[in-house]
Amino acid sequence: MWKKIAFWSLAGIGVLYFLQACGPFQKRELVGNWTGTTVLEGGDTLAIDPSVIQFYFSKKGAYTFHSTLNYKESGAYFLDGHLLYTTDTLNKASSQKAVQILILTSDSLHLRMLEDGKERLLKLVKEK
Repeated sequence: MWKKIAFWSLAGIGVLYFLQACGPFQKRELVGNWTGTTVLEGGDTLAIDPSVIQFYFSKKGAYTFHSTLNYKESGAYFLDGHLLYTTDTLNKASSQKAVQILILTSDSLHLRMLEDGKERLLKLVKEK
């Protein structure tokens, strides 16, 4: 009897680990250097050089971000379902931010966010 209970307990734990690994997005896919290719606002392309926008995500949960107008961030990140949370520790008076991950593959990252009340889509490619 106890052997059956132990077996089903271990099987249940295995299923939970499997389901967690098959979640929407995995940290291992996010780790690396990313460069912007397109920035859309309200469906229109913004007149900026998207390659200036760059992210680096480490295995240990740290990130750096460079954008237009020499803006920089650095701090911690984590994934929760379809959301990417970042906490900037470089700039004072910064708070946790969340953006929606629309696509995350081995070479593509699409982020949806709100900027000044407007929907913005940022498309990035992973550097090799």
